[in-house]
Amino acid sequence: MNESFVTVVSHRQEIESKLTSNLEDAMNKIGVLVQSRASKNIKENQAKSPWRKTGQVASSVINQTVIENNKITAEIGIPQGKTHKISKTAVDKIGKWLELGTPNGRQPPYPWLFPAVESNRQNIINLLKDSYR
Repeated sequence: MNESFVTVVSHRQEIESKLTSNLEDAMNKIGVLVQSRASKNIKENQAKSPWRKTGQVASSVINQTVIENNKITAEIGIPQGKTHKISKTAVDKIGKWLELGTPNGRQPPYPWLFPAVESNRQNIINLLKDSYR
């Protein structure tokens, strides 16, 4: 008796691996893009704000891509722990105050992070779309 067999092979792992790699690359590019714009925004805002203009806050902005379980995230911001060389205030606090204003309301906000994302909205969308090709 002549039997016919059909062999079905799943390439799911290879496809998922490629998609994950592409998405990780896209998130790295997004992080660099937003970090660059955020640093420029801080420099521009500090020209208008009363904060000391040493460049230390702008140069403290970093980005990192974090992979946790099935989630890939681009994190952009100022890490905790660094102290401003003149005011001795934590640099991340100064960054937060620039973004949101001071808690006491004396200094208005000079947003730098949210506008960095918003001004790159279409670029971010395109990078994410391209990662699925």
